[in-house]
Amino acid sequence: MGFWSFLRGTSSREPPSHDAPRATTSPAAPSTPHGDEIDRLVRVDLEGGPSVSDALSLFAALRKTPAEAHAVLELARTARLRPLPEPILLALATALIDRGEPDAAASILRTATSSPALVLRADLAEMRGDLPSALSLIERVLLRDFDHYGARERHHRYRSALGYEIEPKNDVRGATVVTREPDAPFDLLREVGRGGAAAVYEAVDRELGRHVALKVYHRPERDRAQLAHEAKTAVMLAGRGIVRVFDVDPDHGWLALEWAAMGALREHIRSRNAGLLLPIDRWALPLALALARVHDAGLVHHDVKPANVLVARDGSPILSDFGTAARVGQPSPPGSLGYMSPERLAGRASDPRDDVYGFGRILEDVLHAIDDTHAIAQFGALATACTGPDEARPASAHDLVTRLR
Repeated sequence: MGFWSFLRGTSSREPPSHDAPRATTSPAAPSTPHGDEIDRLVRVDLEGGPSVSDALSLFAALRKTPAEAHAVLELARTARLRPLPEPILLALATALIDRGEPDAAASILRTATSSPALVLRADLAEMRGDLPSALSLIERVLLRDFDHYGARERHHRYRSALGYEIEPKNDVRGATVVTREPDAPFDLLREVGRGGAAAVYEAVDRELGRHVALKVYHRPERDRAQLAHEAKTAVMLAGRGIVRVFDVDPDHGWLALEWAAMGALREHIRSRNAGLLLPIDRWALPLALALARVHDAGLVHHDVKPANVLVARDGSPILSDFGTAARVGQPSPPGSLGYMSPERLAGRASDPRDDVYGFGRILEDVLHAIDDTHAIAQFGALATACTGPDEARPASAHDLVTRLR
């Protein structure tokens, strides 16, 4: 049986439970040349087996012998029986590509999320002519490591091939300076965030004494409609898990929002704050329920990412930033680097599955940050489904809720 035939024949099976006893070996027959080395190789990362670095050296040595084909096949078989470390998967995928099996390599890497693996997955997507997927994968690398070798060159090449304009974003730092007017209702304390459309400040309502997040658009004369849309959409969706709007002034380009004392989920991911991020279902299910409210209203949020998930004092998530929300079926607006689905990059109209992709990317970011074996076993498959092929992706946030309950 060929490599791809073997992998294709098993790709539809559910992966084994991480709580079940792990398969230990896929032993080579005693008469097989280099059988002892292959038997040792497939025990990588098991008790008594080689370390990852030793297994990589062993695999490299086997690739120089007539036993290479058998070593690759047995390692691929092992990858179907139990999770293997990503450096091993990457080495195996490289060997499969060298042997003319790019589809098998793509299957081996389908759950891999390290930067080198994402780059190779992007190369494989490019080989099969799927440039939107290649672009989506490489943007995930840039989001994590902007200077990763070859990532920017690929990004430029993929965008050019897809007909996107290549223009550097305007540097908006310092573009918005809030001056206090005599009748301004807020006292500014500090700037807490800045993006392409607006800056966000921690402020205090002088009349009520409450803290608010004051979002000030850089160009209110241009973005008045977007500001009003953001405020009206949040008010329409009002409920648990949706950011509350307290006040809005389209003429001066600001809106006052609920203050989230714990900041955004992005900061907790960056600091690897396992105390807040774990257990994942504590925030993932409420976030999915909030997103389901968006989809129930016939809308797509379009910017589901860690920076737009605020954290309340009790640790619960608050979905924010509805400025680019659009009706299902309407043209999709531009999105955030690393959180746009391949289908959206290909020009698909607004679809709830694009929000599901963003939800999966949040899960992926959290799992990558905390590297917790139990959490990966519990949520890794869902993250892969959300960011995987469109036809297998949950159709809406309601499907996410079902899977999380």
